[in-house]
Amino acid sequence: MPDNKTPKYQYDHYDFGDMLDSAVEAGSKIGSSVLGSIADALAQAGDAMSRPQPDSFAAWKRRLERKWKNGGQSVGVALTAVGWTFTGCFGIAALVLGILTAVGAGPLGLSQQDFIALPILTAVFSPPTLVFLFMAIVGMKKLTYFSRLRRLLRAANDWTCDLPALARKAQIKQEKAYETVAKAVANGDLPNAAISDDYSTLYLDDSLMPTAAKPAAAPQAEPAEPLTDAEQFRREGMDFLNYLKVCRGKLGTDADEELAAMQKTCASIMGFVHNHPEQLNRVRRFREYYLPTTRKLLDTAQGLGDTDSANAAEIRRDITGILHTLNQAYEKLYDTLLQDVSMDVSTEIDTLEAMLRQDGLTHDFEADFNTRS
Repeated sequence: MPDNKTPKYQYDHYDFGDMLDSAVEAGSKIGSSVLGSIADALAQAGDAMSRPQPDSFAAWKRRLERKWKNGGQSVGVALTAVGWTFTGCFGIAALVLGILTAVGAGPLGLSQQDFIALPILTAVFSPPTLVFLFMAIVGMKKLTYFSRLRRLLRAANDWTCDLPALARKAQIKQEKAYETVAKAVANGDLPNAAISDDYSTLYLDDSLMPTAAKPAAAPQAEPAEPLTDAEQFRREGMDFLNYLKVCRGKLGTDADEELAAMQKTCASIMGFVHNHPEQLNRVRRFREYYLPTTRKLLDTAQGLGDTDSANAAEIRRDITGILHTLNQAYEKLYDTLLQDVSMDVSTEIDTLEAMLRQDGLTHDFEADFNTRS
């Protein structure tokens, strides 16, 4: 018979302390799992932040400008400021002392012993004046260089730039833009930059430069035999004639007429020198100065683009005018070369006629050569 005094609910073998321990253990497992997940997420985020992110072009330009400002540009400012300041100080002192020296001891009321100090001081102050003047000029050139470079950089919109278009956008003469960019690449002011062989493209990241365009990628070729002076002149001449042909149609009708005439005259001069290589020395100035200068002027005219400003029109007009003057000079040079050859030919003809008369071959051709039947 059941005992009615036994409670309805019993907690045999189950202690409250054990229950608490189990709860703590379960909570610890859950907490460690959650904390482990958070730690893994933070580690992944840290790895992602530590990996180098691709640099945006705008951020790269800002960082490069700051580097110039803190580097070479600051040097230019310092050189210019110090140079002009001390040039003024020493220069004024040297000028005043020089004037007093020129006035003489008498008007100044000085004895010869006291006066001798003035020319000595003039000689002392003059060299530092020149040194600080040179320093100021160097500083100004450096500032001008970084000013042009900064304008070119701000005009760039991508890692790969068309150089002529970049020069026009920055409003810098094309040859100055080429010179500035080449200097910046050589000096490291444009780090990791490269220029194509034809100076048509600037790569601000040299990894974007096509493999075929990289000079280092070209296989080592066997050294070619050096060209003779005449062969080198022929190559330069053909290159110049092709350049004149490319320029036609870009500078207006008047310029096209002058370019056509120049192409014809220069081809005649080069053909003449090819047939008479002994005359090469007589066209040395034509080769080394006139042709490169002509090309430089035409590059300047083409670098103006299609702008219709008054200054651009004036430059084109001036260049067209000098083309006419150059044509006249080239025609005169060709005539001079022909005159010398004409004199040589006349001498040869006179000698030949004298030989024919000596040999009795000028009286009766048929009798002399037995051509009668």
